[in-house]
Amino acid sequence: MKLSDIGEFGFIESIRKDCLTTLDEVIKGIGDDCAVFRSSGDRVLLLTTDMLVEDIHFVRDTITPHQLGGKAIAVNLSDIAAMGGRPLVALISVAIPAEREIEELQELYRGMKDICGRYRVDIVGGDTVASPDKLVINVSVVGDANEGQVLYRSGARPGDKIYLTGTVGDSSAGLRILRGKISAPGPLRDHFIKAHNEPQPLIETGGIIAQSRLATAMIDLSDGLISDLGHICEESGVGAFLFRDRIPLSSELEKVAGYAGFNPLELALSGGEDYALLATVPEKNAKKFEQVCKENGSWPLFLIGDIQEEGGIRMMTADGSVEKLRPKGFDHFSQP
Repeated sequence: MKLSDIGEFGFIESIRKDCLTTLDEVIKGIGDDCAVFRSSGDRVLLLTTDMLVEDIHFVRDTITPHQLGGKAIAVNLSDIAAMGGRPLVALISVAIPAEREIEELQELYRGMKDICGRYRVDIVGGDTVASPDKLVINVSVVGDANEGQVLYRSGARPGDKIYLTGTVGDSSAGLRILRGKISAPGPLRDHFIKAHNEPQPLIETGGIIAQSRLATAMIDLSDGLISDLGHICEESGVGAFLFRDRIPLSSELEKVAGYAGFNPLELALSGGEDYALLATVPEKNAKKFEQVCKENGSWPLFLIGDIQEEGGIRMMTADGSVEKLRPKGFDHFSQP
């Protein structure tokens, strides 16, 4: 059997067993946005890591070094946000081709330092090695949270409402523009490329949701709405039902879809890298949850469906029929 036969998530599942063998302090290992490690008192540590490889996660001439540095940090901070935590420190390891200009690398780190400064994260170490031809960036972030407020993927229950903290599909549209698959007029082009190259981690949003203690599960949308909702369903042993007309699309995405002639819902469901937060909330908490979000945050909130007992993800279409959805988010080893 080849790696491509089971894909990224099948491989992760295959190595998950027996990884935790010694420390009682490990509360959560493989299978969530962060590992959770008990430290002292009522606080726990959150640990996450992410790798960006040139020509797989980014193409050099489609993103500035400053943007790339910021994105490398942002995707890790988003994992901390998905658990309801506070980021503290970052470690950065970089594999660099020897012929790269020092100015490019300094600008890369300037992008990292700028976003770390914005979110009060200290860069405390890492490693630098040679690479034969491609730039590779690995970032690890340590955060913390109140143990009783950490939100896992495994807490969703039948009857919970499914909420999104932002629109979806814009980042994927930006990627398609950068790859030359669709075109857009100047201002729209800039909007989508920025959405893809400069993701914004919702640290404050995740913290407010966690502190409310009204949600049961949460995840950030990195692989795509259906794929990431599928992670919650799998870890929680549940299914989900979505309403097609409630999937939030930006006005910009609807405009460019009409201009370029594609279905914006496809990008919204499977595009990935939007980094909005998806949370599940018991029906009894829904009105209070909406009120807390309205009073304490400036982000949009969208109710898009319900958690159900029956497994799988289904969606009510425009004509009232029900369609079963298959996750089609990004998978490193199953992409054509």
